Amino acid sequence: ITGAGSALLGKKGAMACTVAVEESISDHYNSQIRTLMEEDPEKYKELLQIIKQFRDDEREHHDIGLEHDAEAAPAYMVLKTAIQIGCKAAIFLSERI
Repeated sequence: ITGAGSALLGKKGAMACTVAVEESISDHYNSQIRTLMEEDPEKYKELLQIIKQFRDDEREHHDIGLEHDAEAAPAYMVLKTAIQIGCKAAIFLSERI
């Protein structure tokens, strides 16, 4: 719904959605990395490498969104904030289900 809704704003809206989602997911991956590093980095060495690669992929998508004028979308900060609230809610729920 978020992607389709932002796409109605055109390419810049879709890119704003990409930036918001990828930033939220990157932050979530960073949180997971910190937790595993605190717990036992050697034990989770392979998992950490995988999560870091996923995080780096998300950051690349984020940067592509910025390169394609995401910040020029109508009401960019409002749109970005709303999408990130939705992402955080989805992450919160997925961690508890």
